[in-house]
Amino acid sequence: MLGGLTALSACGFRPLYGEDSPEQALRGRLAVGKITHGTLPDRLGFRLAEALRSGIGEGGTPQYRIDADVTVTEFGLAITPDNATTRYNLTGTANWSLTPLAGSQPVMKGVAESHTAYSATASVYATRIARRDAESRLGRALAERILIQIAARAEEIAG
Repeated sequence: MLGGLTALSACGFRPLYGEDSPEQALRGRLAVGKITHGTLPDRLGFRLAEALRSGIGEGGTPQYRIDADVTVTEFGLAITPDNATTRYNLTGTANWSLTPLAGSQPVMKGVAESHTAYSATASVYATRIARRDAESRLGRALAERILIQIAARAEEIAG
């Protein structure tokens, strides 16, 4: 096992997360900017921003801002014989950018996408709660994908 790790380090492999990783150099240097879903921030946008803040760490002096515009499509999957939809898929797409606080041009842009689903029941309240939970999961998953994309290029950003 140790030989395999030595061989990987000899070819330039470095873990994405860990001590002395480029990702660590960005800790505390990122801030969450404007997160929108359509034209206004909402629950999904709030969960996305919350997960981004958790992932980028607290403290430090931010030098970059993460902004994202999220779109969600909903597709009914399971339809009963009486034409009632009982299962929905949600697909979230976040077009995001990383911009220096002192500038207006992004240094990095990307697209993150994730999927989740929820079940509709005979209870309108239970269905609403299931959809809210799915939106929360979708927001967290999109944040994770955005942060992974940033971490993969952290070395060139951190300079």
